[in-house]
Amino acid sequence: MSSITPYSVRWRGPVLLPHSRAWDVSVDVEHAGASPTISAATFTLYTPDGAARVDAQAATVAGGTVSYSLSGSELAAADMGARWMVKIEATIGGDVLPFYNDAAVCLAPLYPPVGTTDLTARYNKLADLQTTGASDLQTFITDAWGTLTQQMYADGLPFWGIRSPGALREWLLARALELALDDLALLIENSSQYTAEARRLGGMLDALYESIRSRMDTQGDNTLSTSHEGASAIVNLSSGPSFGRGRRRR
Repeated sequence: MSSITPYSVRWRGPVLLPHSRAWDVSVDVEHAGASPTISAATFTLYTPDGAARVDAQAATVAGGTVSYSLSGSELAAADMGARWMVKIEATIGGDVLPFYNDAAVCLAPLYPPVGTTDLTARYNKLADLQTTGASDLQTFITDAWGTLTQQMYADGLPFWGIRSPGALREWLLARALELALDDLALLIENSSQYTAEARRLGGMLDALYESIRSRMDTQGDNTLSTSHEGASAIVNLSSGPSFGRGRRRR
């Protein structure tokens, strides 16, 4: 039996598929910081009952990125909600490797309510990272967004139905700033103030997550819930920072 290289397959949470809209699904594959040679790839989309809505269709390969363009008609009759699944099979070095991820058909994707200008407005020193090219502030927002949406999904919240995206702003801003300030502290001397501020922001994440409340369009029919729903019913087991760790449901 040949050994399989442990490639990094960089899904960023569940795949969101807007109903009746053309949409690109893609994933990046890498190993040791480089893109492998992918000679062929296919894309399959499974319904919640396991039927193949799109079955092993040829996907596009560009370097280490595999993508497939769904047509609006392929999702026109799709039931909205979770429990869909995508599979990309990539041929690398003669091995056909399946890369799975779960998916949800939704009315529309959800977008981050924070931009790089919000980060530099809070701490103007961060602008130096952007202007010198030492770091890209957008990556911190993207990473924080992936963490937040994945946590809400793990907690059972269909986050794509959130219709008050501003409710996510303070958590997202705090986490992105924490990442950015940690990066800044590594690049300059006498950085203890930035490290301390990053730790302060990290310590706020649990409370900020608990404070998230939004009206929901859970059916994808432009009808809002009558009350604001929280991200999850979670109780901290310790008094210290523990976002994503040491927590239990009520």
